[in-house]
Amino acid sequence: MSSKNQQTAASCAAAVVVTDLDPYSALFDLWQLSSTKRRTTTLDEYRKVLGAFAAFVADKPLADVQRRDVLAYRDSLLVRGQSATTANHKVGILRTIFRTAVDYELISTNPAEQVRTPVQGAAKTRLAFTADELNRVFRSDTYTAGKRPRGGGREAAFWLPLLALFTGARLEELAQLLVRDVHTANGLGHYLHISDEAVHAQLKNVSSKRRIPIHPILLAIGFMDYVEKMDGAVMLFPDLKRNVRGRLGGYFSTFFSAWLRNKVGITDTRKVFHSFRHTFKDACRAVGIEEAVGDALTGHTTPSAGRRYGNELYPLPPLFEAIERYEIAGLDLSHLYVRPYMPRLKRSELKMIAAFYGVVVAFVTGRAWRGRPPFVMAQWQGAEAGVDVASNTVISGFLPEHKLVLVRAWVEIHREELLANWHAGGPEGEFFRMEPLR
Repeated sequence: MSSKNQQTAASCAAAVVVTDLDPYSALFDLWQLSSTKRRTTTLDEYRKVLGAFAAFVADKPLADVQRRDVLAYRDSLLVRGQSATTANHKVGILRTIFRTAVDYELISTNPAEQVRTPVQGAAKTRLAFTADELNRVFRSDTYTAGKRPRGGGREAAFWLPLLALFTGARLEELAQLLVRDVHTANGLGHYLHISDEAVHAQLKNVSSKRRIPIHPILLAIGFMDYVEKMDGAVMLFPDLKRNVRGRLGGYFSTFFSAWLRNKVGITDTRKVFHSFRHTFKDACRAVGIEEAVGDALTGHTTPSAGRRYGNELYPLPPLFEAIERYEIAGLDLSHLYVRPYMPRLKRSELKMIAAFYGVVVAFVTGRAWRGRPPFVMAQWQGAEAGVDVASNTVISGFLPEHKLVLVRAWVEIHREELLANWHAGGPEGEFFRMEPLR
């Protein structure tokens, strides 16, 4: 049977099924078939809403359901005291399921299309953190006394708030990260790959699949050192436990809210873990990050149809440029640095002086040269670290230990030559090539 005939047969079969005694249950099954990788909680919610609507219209045949039926259902929700936001959400579920009915040609038009209730003056249920509140969070004993509470998933209690602040990612997206989800891009740096490729992983929507560069401040705090320490493990935060709904961030969310109230003293119940995401969005606007780039970083669906064309994932260079600009005025995390903080250098500011065993060693030029003691930038497969020539110590960034050992051995051998090369080349970058490590 040809592909076209198979599709026709499938549509006919669907039509037969849906005209059985329980067309709404059959419609739900069709929607579920065409909507893969939905959470169990989402499936339950959609089933309940469709069932409630079916009961409200007394199981009226699908083809007879009109827009006025959906309006009446919405109004009944409001009369029963449900909020406009909740009513809109439930109508949105009906809209999604009825689209499946349209796709299978069971109905000609979607009766829930354009049915909405204006939400006026609604108070925000989640608020962004202020810089003062963030300073209080990151000066708590988790960050100053080495406390790693069991209820917070040990190391997860330290890293999840920091990652949320500098990526804007949702809690579950971070909690379900694998060690292999931390990648490097040559010439750019490290990034997180948020996806649903792992068996346990689930995302809120299609646009949630994305790449988020790791901010230089996270590198200074030692995030890549933590990742390297977890080499050989599967989960990036293995001490997080799933709740009854199977969510790795479920128990952590409860822990964090209690910790925020009792340990940090932030008592406004609108301040929760999700507030980091609001903080990220506000900070992106404050530093002038383009809306499309901000949406690509946070995984928000963009309103522009034109942006749906092109590759599935947003290009990395503008994402790295945006993260480089991202900052929060008044926030001071310098007490957490285990490496000196250094903004990412542009390729045009680097000039190679040697290469060996896959490592490229370069001097900086221009503005990056001026006022700094001599140092080299060593790069390997997207990772890079600055190494001070005089002390042979890492001053910025991150390089895997097996490559860093080679770089430091080379610096030790060529220290005097490196110092002479640095001063001779100057900010113009007129450096001479040097012998590699052999």
